[in-house]
Amino acid sequence: MEYKKYDCDSYNIHTIKTDKFKTVRMEIIFSREVIKEELPVFTFLSDILTDCSKNYQRRKDMAIKLEELYKTIFYGVTSKTGNLLTISFVLEFISPDYINENGYLEDVVSLPFKVINNPRVKNKEFDLTNFNIVKKRLLEEIESVKESSDKLAIMKSLKAMDEKSPSSFKVYGTKEDIENITPASLYKAYENLFNHSNCDIFVIGNANMDEIVKIIKDNFVNHVIKLKTPRLLVLNKIRKKVLKVTEPSPFLQSTLVMIYNIKDLSKKDKDTSFHVFNYLFGSGGLNAELYRVLRSEESLCYAVRSLYLKNDELLLIEVSLDKSNVSKAEKLITKTLNNFIKKGVNEETLNLAKKNLVISLKMASDNNVALLNNYVFHVFDNLPLIDERIEMINKVEITDLIKCAKSLVLNTVYVQDAGDDNERN
Repeated sequence: MEYKKYDCDSYNIHTIKTDKFKTVRMEIIFSREVIKEELPVFTFLSDILTDCSKNYQRRKDMAIKLEELYKTIFYGVTSKTGNLLTISFVLEFISPDYINENGYLEDVVSLPFKVINNPRVKNKEFDLTNFNIVKKRLLEEIESVKESSDKLAIMKSLKAMDEKSPSSFKVYGTKEDIENITPASLYKAYENLFNHSNCDIFVIGNANMDEIVKIIKDNFVNHVIKLKTPRLLVLNKIRKKVLKVTEPSPFLQSTLVMIYNIKDLSKKDKDTSFHVFNYLFGSGGLNAELYRVLRSEESLCYAVRSLYLKNDELLLIEVSLDKSNVSKAEKLITKTLNNFIKKGVNEETLNLAKKNLVISLKMASDNNVALLNNYVFHVFDNLPLIDERIEMINKVEITDLIKCAKSLVLNTVYVQDAGDDNERN
């Protein structure tokens, strides 16, 4: 595997040459600090820019072009990691070694730049037909969250914790946010994206990377001076008194979410030790302490898991259960954490967890998406590469796990209360 960085003045190109995969994946990533009001409009923008352009005026036209390029995949996605917003345009195509066609590499690599640099716009407004198609899709996506008790509970718990924190912001926004976007305001967001974002392009696969870089330089128009890289970390406040919130649930079962701040851990611990702790405490399925105590021993819940939000410095514990068991579950979670702080785990349990996590990382090294994402956050946040992370995980000790457990400070207890059967009917 060979990594190279190309400085192109207004953007950087990062190439990872490897013969592991039969496809080449390219991600054009615009990054900037999270601003709540911008999230839904950039989500809308990333969708519409890959849906159509002046050259491919309908979604059908774009689909035909991608089919002609041997079923190439091209889409846009907006995501939030801590305080960092990324608007990405993703292209995945068959490696040129498998395509015997002159001009194939030029045609496929230039496509996303010809599309995003030539949106279907007239008089500084996006085409209304395409606009309405994407708008309908986004409204349906927002509505679908209401069908998932897990997603809804996590979303509402973070909002209850602190609705002004970037940790609680949604990339889709609300229905009202989407309704307030117009073809004209979307074009202003398009100009804003190019004028006020950093841009990095990542390419992974087996191809002539110097040739790909040349094609990108010949086709990508981006005149922005590089900006200061936004910090990823969200500084969520630690409460002196735990916030307790109960809201009605539209589902047949209740959901308990306990949100903990992670306090005073080093970057090394957050990158490595806490992942091992989280696996053992709540995310490792049948092997997790919370599963053993709440489900196996007490038969108290339908499901339990912990969710580590590293760049928000938060740990969320989510439990699906009957209303009558909420109070007992909360006490048992606190007791389980205190026991972990006092005793940790035995060496055999720790070694099994490390073995499973190492297997997951090795599997990730055989997946081009996971491998590319590792390089992205190696660049953005100095995240260790996979081989180094494996070495670091193998060095984690029980004392490191206890330190992680001690770092947790309860912030919010949120209950999505299903109420009584007669209240729902």
